[in-house]
Amino acid sequence: MSQADPSPSVRFSMNCSLTNVPSDFEPTWSPDGRRIAFNSNRDGDFHVYVMNADGSAVRQLTFGAGISESPTAWSPDGRKIAVRSNRTGQNELYVMNVDGSGVTQLTTNEGDGDQAGWSPSAQQFLFSSNRDGGHLHIFVMNPDGSGVTQLTSGDFEDDDPVWSPDGKKIAFWSFRDGPDGEIFVMNADGSGPTRVTHGVDNDFVPTWRAEPLASR
Repeated sequence: MSQADPSPSVRFSMNCSLTNVPSDFEPTWSPDGRRIAFNSNRDGDFHVYVMNADGSAVRQLTFGAGISESPTAWSPDGRKIAVRSNRTGQNELYVMNVDGSGVTQLTTNEGDGDQAGWSPSAQQFLFSSNRDGGHLHIFVMNPDGSGVTQLTSGDFEDDDPVWSPDGKKIAFWSFRDGPDGEIFVMNADGSGPTRVTHGVDNDFVPTWRAEPLASR
């Protein structure tokens, strides 16, 4: 999931291209809205890059042949980036410093790594996984990878979880009510899942506003 909107100081009055490489994907804003992490195969393999919000100062953070890596989130203080990587042969979650140093592996289960990120307080780490070999579901753990707790379960898919700005709720999409994906919101402990969309087609990739509309 993409994180909340960039800070109010960063605004674009029209669409503009920041990169000119065909395969640049999954942009993720830093908390202060000044930098963007993304993945690209501009060197032949998909790796993590970071650049300024205007597209300048592009820097490659991860390396290695035959590896696919993507940023999933910035830490709330902007000092670390969570990364989904198959560097061990299976998708896992890692955390590294914003300069690419200090890489730490958080998970050791096949299927981990879909859409992960810190809670606003930085006390928990949210992610989705099919680690049981079945359906994608939502988990939470400590930022060091310990204390994994499964929040959703069932014979359906739950994915793309994202924290509310106050850390009290989690939005996600799910097939739990039928063949179409719908957006749900639940409490941070997994209780009280509530469906908030009722479309006739798929609804995916929820995100939260960084602040109430009235305050802008």
